[in-house]
Amino acid sequence: MANVRFGISPLFHVISGVARAEHSCVGVSVNRDRWWRQARRHVPAQAAPVFELVNASLRGVPAFVLATRGQQLGDELDAMLEISDATFYRDLSFYDQEPELPRIVAELREGGTSALPRFTDAVRALFRACLAPYWPDILRLLQAEIAGRARTSAEAGASTMLNQLHPRLSWHESGVLRYASPDWDGTFDLGGRGLELRPSFFLQDCLSAVPSRRNPTVLNYPVTPRPAEQAPPRTDGLAHLIGAPRARALRAISQGPCTTTQLAERLRVTSPSASAHATALRTAGAITTEREGRQVRHSLTQLGHDLLHSNPARHLRTAAG
Repeated sequence: MANVRFGISPLFHVISGVARAEHSCVGVSVNRDRWWRQARRHVPAQAAPVFELVNASLRGVPAFVLATRGQQLGDELDAMLEISDATFYRDLSFYDQEPELPRIVAELREGGTSALPRFTDAVRALFRACLAPYWPDILRLLQAEIAGRARTSAEAGASTMLNQLHPRLSWHESGVLRYASPDWDGTFDLGGRGLELRPSFFLQDCLSAVPSRRNPTVLNYPVTPRPAEQAPPRTDGLAHLIGAPRARALRAISQGPCTTTQLAERLRVTSPSASAHATALRTAGAITTEREGRQVRHSLTQLGHDLLHSNPARHLRTAAG
């Protein structure tokens, strides 16, 4: 019980976002469907390997795809690139029962871990084009969910928190967490490594477990609706305060420190325009800029964090309905 912790996985949202409705990674999801209706028009061609690998089997995806650590997408993808060849090929054997496999699986089998960057680059491109505009608001929901669960655990105990996590999930004092579902048939021994609970905006009714031989077993579960979280503002206060282009730039930088070129890519504007936005935000004290060789890197200041926290974007209202 002492090894129960919480985490947030941008990578799981990318994977479950492109999985078909009948896929075990996500199942039926109103939130995912609403997001996809808007995001699909922005899917870059570079993202094709993600769709191919995720939907090559409706039973799930290889363990190395989701058994990653880190709260940032870059950290998760870096962890994926660091897996050993033995683990990589063992996890790819997941596809041995499939009659036909897409090209990306064949490339991975032939090229080994050296072929992984094509997949991780595709994930980055897909996140940047389709999920990044919505991520600050989704992240706010996930963080609020974790805060509520942590409060329950502190006040009523971890066993109470686990019993309230999902209608079909129950904790037994014998040390067993049981999920009552006809679609699930398996037992995971945590092996003393603990359990990491990851709330998901795209899951609706089902759970998704990711066992690991080295790290805590991961359990992805749906975010519990909370009235206060489901009422986004009618207007974008940040856009009224600093202008819509500057607000978009500040939210783009909130995805992670970036160079001016990377900011331009996130905003889909020219580098001079991105530089002008960064200059204005830096002058206002919302970001800081540090030089790294011939480039500069922008990151949020505490004021920037406070502005975003107090003025959530309207994207979630559009995505979640």
